[in-house]
Amino acid sequence: MNIVGVKSMKDLLSKEEFFLPKPGNILSGEIISISKSSVFVDLGPVGIGIIYPGEFYDNPDRMKSLKSGERVSAMLLELENDDGYRELSLKAAQITTAWQDIKDKKESGEVITTRIININKGGLIVELSGIQGFLPLSQLSAEHYPKVEGGDTTKIVQALQKFKGLDFKVKILDFSEAENKLIVSEKAIQEEAVKEEIAKLNVGDVVDGEITEVTDFGAFVKISDTLDGLIHSSEIDWKFIEDPREILHAGDKIKAKIVNLDGGRVSLSLKALKEDPWLKIETIYTVGQKIKGKILKIRNNGIFVELPGPITDDGLSSEIIGFIPSAPTTAAAEGVETPAETPAIEVGKEYDMSVTAIDPADHKLTLSLDNS
Repeated sequence: MNIVGVKSMKDLLSKEEFFLPKPGNILSGEIISISKSSVFVDLGPVGIGIIYPGEFYDNPDRMKSLKSGERVSAMLLELENDDGYRELSLKAAQITTAWQDIKDKKESGEVITTRIININKGGLIVELSGIQGFLPLSQLSAEHYPKVEGGDTTKIVQALQKFKGLDFKVKILDFSEAENKLIVSEKAIQEEAVKEEIAKLNVGDVVDGEITEVTDFGAFVKISDTLDGLIHSSEIDWKFIEDPREILHAGDKIKAKIVNLDGGRVSLSLKALKEDPWLKIETIYTVGQKIKGKILKIRNNGIFVELPGPITDDGLSSEIIGFIPSAPTTAAAEGVETPAETPAIEVGKEYDMSVTAIDPADHKLTLSLDNS
């Protein structure tokens, strides 16, 4: 009986020891007393915990806010200190739970509100659950990105100062508790919103928009608060457009057809809403036909020619672009393209030429100059 009793007691002790907390565990308890030298916490069956004032040296207001009877969570630093108490840390518990919270928010993709607490030349310093993080310049929204000519870092920092103390909505981009690293992004929220909007669109849809900027290569169009599209210069009209700024202007309200959604970009077309003159091209041009054409551009690979196009269904005359390939030369044979060798060819003038090939499906009409 005694042997059994001893074995049973050992079993009980081993079981009790198994359930004892270990340093690093987060424990919960009720504050039973507060003094200048310590805060005592009733941890129930685990015993009595103690929090020393050094815990609050960088945040004395936190100690003042504690009240008897309040339940708190703290990290166990030492199972039994020299005074026989479980030594606890509120700060360590807060940091541990903060990193877990950050992990959960990163995995869920949650949008978080965080305050800008400081500025540096690379971006903004934020704080999330007591953890400092970084919002790089490259991850700012277009609305907040500093438009500083020449990228002068001093001017960038000055431009960012106005954000100090403000709340920004961000998503967690990357984090590492081991490296004490937290990177957040404002732009990621917009990118997610853009993806959601693009997912609702289809090639062939007609959308309303407003021209926001016109460049050498086309025009940017605001489709919604979060989504922009681009009309490439080749998609403005069926005729040749030398300068998009002559046709489109910022503030113009337009309807455009979606022609491509690859790569998270919306490519738009104005000419796709107009009748395609190439569908009737063979009604007015045939291979071998002698015609007159106006020189539009002379390039290394050949000459672009403006030609009258078919009359469209609405009774309007159209224009098409023909092409005179450069004549084969020794340089061309060596891989260097040269302009067609014809005497006194000038942009803007008309010349006699012949139709050598027609490809309506590929929108190509090939010509040759008549030099006689």
